[in-house]
Amino acid sequence: MFKQIKIFLNTNIFFLILLVIIVFLLYGKSINFEPTGLDDTILIKDNINFISDFRNIPKLFTMSAFYDNSTLYYRPVLSLSFAIESFFVRDNFKIYHLTNIILFVLSLYLFYLFCIELKLNQTILKFILLIIAVHPMFVSIAVWIPGRNDSLLALFFVTSFIFFIRYLNTKKTKYAFLFCLFFVVSMFTKETFISLIPVYFIYLCLYDFNVSKNKLLLLFVVLIPFVFTFFILRSYSVASLGYEYYISNIGKCGTNFIKDSLIYCYNFFIPENIPTILFNANLNFKIVFYNCLFMFILLFILYKKILSKRIFLFSCALIIFSMVPTFLQKEDIYLNHRFFVCSTGFIIIMACLVDSLILKFDKLKNIFKFILIAVFVFYFSYCFSFSYKQAEKYKDYKSFWINAYQDSPDYYIACQNLAGIYMDAGLLDEAQYYIEKTISLKSTFKTLINYANFLIVLGNFDEAETALLGIEKDMKGSKDLIYYSLSEIYYRKEDYGKAQQYALKAYNIKPYNIDYCKQLIKIYDIMGHYEEETKIYEQLLNFDKKNEEYKNKIRELKEKRNNKENTNA
Repeated sequence: MFKQIKIFLNTNIFFLILLVIIVFLLYGKSINFEPTGLDDTILIKDNINFISDFRNIPKLFTMSAFYDNSTLYYRPVLSLSFAIESFFVRDNFKIYHLTNIILFVLSLYLFYLFCIELKLNQTILKFILLIIAVHPMFVSIAVWIPGRNDSLLALFFVTSFIFFIRYLNTKKTKYAFLFCLFFVVSMFTKETFISLIPVYFIYLCLYDFNVSKNKLLLLFVVLIPFVFTFFILRSYSVASLGYEYYISNIGKCGTNFIKDSLIYCYNFFIPENIPTILFNANLNFKIVFYNCLFMFILLFILYKKILSKRIFLFSCALIIFSMVPTFLQKEDIYLNHRFFVCSTGFIIIMACLVDSLILKFDKLKNIFKFILIAVFVFYFSYCFSFSYKQAEKYKDYKSFWINAYQDSPDYYIACQNLAGIYMDAGLLDEAQYYIEKTISLKSTFKTLINYANFLIVLGNFDEAETALLGIEKDMKGSKDLIYYSLSEIYYRKEDYGKAQQYALKAYNIKPYNIDYCKQLIKIYDIMGHYEEETKIYEQLLNFDKKNEEYKNKIRELKEKRNNKENTNA
């Protein structure tokens, strides 16, 4: 009996169960979290009618992650994941949060399987991955819904690599097919996967394999049409990346890459203060010192041949190429979820290092193991406690942006959302201060539109109208936000004809937007256009068939139309 239990405790299934238990104990409370207002609202709630319509699935591959063609991020698999959930639960955020936790667990387990393919010690890997599971840097991946993009990328990229290694070792066609499949899925999950492609070739250079060069060449030739298709679709679907920016700002981008990489590495090993968002971060002596110390220890370990050069070079390649996307950020924004795939390289190094040290100190094996277990217990407990508190920062819109502002008081989006919090609370003086600070930090079309919306709240309709018409004249791309705000101005000024005109303009750009539909409903109702109002409600009911409010409104409008007809008769 005890022998069977011991055997089970050493199985991969038990490790997966253990991961599930620990991650749910830590992050299970996030199932009840509300949207943070950082991308999750626009990705799901604001566009729920669009993504829940299965006829729009092909469109997800011809537009950005924000369901337009004016932003940079091309991530159809992420959009598809939201669409699949929306078919069943609409905008029930509990299910989206549950999915996030499941994807986080699966990606950790795939890290484990990937490292097994590299012939690493399974017992050591389990201990390291339990720490990764509770590490404060990866809280956002589990509790912030858009953070799933990195767990999805990790899951598909690592799976593709597992099958790549198996194909190299066995020459079986099924592994070649599965490698190609997950390679393509990874590419359409997050465009930053492109920077990871060189890692496959570096693996080929460092490791022995049984497949001929001609077969390998054929394998990658098969992928060329898919890569070509990806770039064609991306160029059609999103705004241009603007390569000239990187050419003219190569020094700035390179500096940001080095600086942010050092901060990521420091926070990974010494998680003492993990920000939700860090904008234009600066290095300090402590960060530089500890990174130099880490590098010195690594070089010493290599010099003493405690760590295999092959493992070290492969891990470094994985770390460096997964960090390359930080080089491509035009705004110097530090977000922890970007480090998740990168952590795989550190997992490999740590697993090999601990294994080598145990073998090296064979005579003191038991003492050394006791020290390692003590370190594990302390670090695991510290990370678990830290992450449990860190997760609270993501529980709702207010908590998230108050913490984001504390981390980065000069980040214009944090100021903008803090202004929104004060507006919702009716504290207009405080709201005005943060709106004006937002514009002083960065004047964009969106920040100016938000300022105009603030003027509407104050009742300065003429000033807001002038501002919005000025923005409309200069703005390129989608202008639905401007039209929506102009419609609200004219509605409040009781110019219902113009209010309808601009509401229709916003609606025609994004007919799935619930706010635009409700704006039209409000205008049609006060104008007595009950038939047009009914059509909008029927459209909304078509997307949300169980909505009793819409059904009741349609019945009420039918009575109003009948009463109106009887009165006219």
